[in-house]
Amino acid sequence: MIRHQFTLEHVANALSLRWKGAQLVEAWSQEKYVATFVFLLDNELRTFVLDVSPDGGTITERTSMRRARNNAMDVLSAVVGEIVVMVTKHPDDRIITIWFKTRHVHIELFSSGRGNIVLAEDGVIVDALRDRLARLNTPFAVKEFDTEEPLVLLDITLSRMLATSTQQLGPYYAHEVCSRCSLDADALVGTLTQQQQQRVLGEAHKLRTECQVSSTYLLLRKDDDVLFSLIPLHGWETADSFSDILEAIRVTISERRKNQVLKERRRATLKSLEVDLRKVERSIEGMTSDAAREGRSERYRHWADLLLSQPNGNRTGLTSIAIDDENGTPHVIQLNEHRSIIENAKNYYDKARSSATASRSREERLPGLRAKRDALIASIERAKQAPSLSELQKQGPAVTSETLPTRDESNGKFRVFVIDDVHTLYVGKNAANNDELTMRFAKQNDWWFHARGSAGSHAVLRGVVGDKIQKPILEKAAAITAYYSQARNASYVSVVYTQRKYVRKPKGANVGAVVLEREQTVMVKPGIPTTAGS
Repeated sequence: MIRHQFTLEHVANALSLRWKGAQLVEAWSQEKYVATFVFLLDNELRTFVLDVSPDGGTITERTSMRRARNNAMDVLSAVVGEIVVMVTKHPDDRIITIWFKTRHVHIELFSSGRGNIVLAEDGVIVDALRDRLARLNTPFAVKEFDTEEPLVLLDITLSRMLATSTQQLGPYYAHEVCSRCSLDADALVGTLTQQQQQRVLGEAHKLRTECQVSSTYLLLRKDDDVLFSLIPLHGWETADSFSDILEAIRVTISERRKNQVLKERRRATLKSLEVDLRKVERSIEGMTSDAAREGRSERYRHWADLLLSQPNGNRTGLTSIAIDDENGTPHVIQLNEHRSIIENAKNYYDKARSSATASRSREERLPGLRAKRDALIASIERAKQAPSLSELQKQGPAVTSETLPTRDESNGKFRVFVIDDVHTLYVGKNAANNDELTMRFAKQNDWWFHARGSAGSHAVLRGVVGDKIQKPILEKAAAITAYYSQARNASYVSVVYTQRKYVRKPKGANVGAVVLEREQTVMVKPGIPTTAGS
């Protein structure tokens, strides 16, 4: 919804009001998909972040942001110093254009990692934030999309028709039209009556108009999901409203990222709690199963009594013996052939005592285990409903110092970089220090980094939940790792990373040398992001 055509129209209008007549005084980047523009507006410097990353696609204003001393480069320098004439959205694509006197900056807010910011002059690209060499001296052109008129394709669903046809509603607004018309979103277009078709088109036109004239921007919530919208939507609760669309988008992105962390933490917490619950249930099951065989102690004692009643108790070599008790009931008693009948009787007396002791222990432990099971079940239910990370942390052992680190768990042994509130990177200082970091300090599910093919520090990232590192965190951790290698001055460095459990040190290996059982790689520019502090 943040990259939706209707939303971008409002964004372009808001930016035009802010930037028209402003002078671009600085443009720089220190992340792959992000550029920072500083404008002089009414004798005041104001900073805007243009994020065209796959999980971004936003333009937001920052009240405080400093350029990094390292790992920051000037971009689109040809328009620095020029005055903004106006800002528009391209009518046929998700592109916002900043118009200068003779040049245009096109902000391509595409998804799937195709976003970019390019500078064009006379319709030809002369500079670009990404893929610069590939885009230089190529015509700036907008891709033409083949979209059908509504109600033409009869064998697709109503929601898909509204989302992808020339109506350009997208999935959420498409479902809203279906709700307003009381129609099943999955109904095929061909099954609609003519009256229903007319009502759908009428509601779609009405919704488009509402979106176009909206001056209030909404943050909607449904369970753990948050959504930016220009209008209220059926099934979604309005969590907040804004008069400034850039602020609304900024808050939505922030809430979305918090929710993503909450979902990951909830998943990890539930997994840990459910593992503990299964262990406790197995223990209870085993004890109650033993309790079902509660007669063992009396049976062993009875067998021992029967064995002592036999003549020639010193006899050996028997593997079993058949004896009728005083009631005439036959018993086949297993014996140790290397022991006498009397010794076997003593063994059964010992078993009887052990069984009685175990029974008493079960009676003492079962109430506690059952209470623990009930507490775990309650914690699981609370974790499922926890509205915030702080509430979730109270529910179980999954959110511990391993997933929510303190600022320095190493007591100063290693370089420490706090990447965000959750993730911390530890970097070795020398070969021996690398060994200590990797082989003793790192936990099995921490992530391990090293510059490929270059001598340098080992690095350990703590705080990751699950089997995948969020891309911004991955790139920052890898950039720091590359910075503390002999490839520090290279334009880009290949960094390998894997979980610590896949790193081993062969017997007799040199100090700092390890072997990886599996690995992944990422290309980064060496540097220390400003968001990571040591």
